[in-house]
Amino acid sequence: MATREQVPQNFKLEGSAAQLRCLMETIAEALKRAAQSTEPVAAQGNIGSLDIEVRVHNPDATLAVRPDSREEAAKLLDGWAENVKCANCEIPVALLFEENYFESSTGRGAVCANCMREELDGETV
Repeated sequence: MATREQVPQNFKLEGSAAQLRCLMETIAEALKRAAQSTEPVAAQGNIGSLDIEVRVHNPDATLAVRPDSREEAAKLLDGWAENVKCANCEIPVALLFEENYFESSTGRGAVCANCMREELDGETV
């Protein structure tokens, strides 16, 4: 069985007092539910446009941020890396530190899998 390399985890949060309070309360609710259950639990919070979901898994689970979409990941990573967007449809396809992404055969830049499929099917990107 492969073992995971131990990577130092540094986690920083910032936000308004109300946002951080909502996060704290959501975490507290998830931990309260976890203490009463043997199954994974979740708690949800909301303040303005910020939706928070906290899941408690087994004791060996690692801390993770799980974005729901490429767009959400791009917003989350904004400022940490330059987003590379599809030359055709403008969805994020890679970050500056990533090396592997599709490139248009016309030289216009990075393309997403859907646009690459269209290009391979004979349509220009």
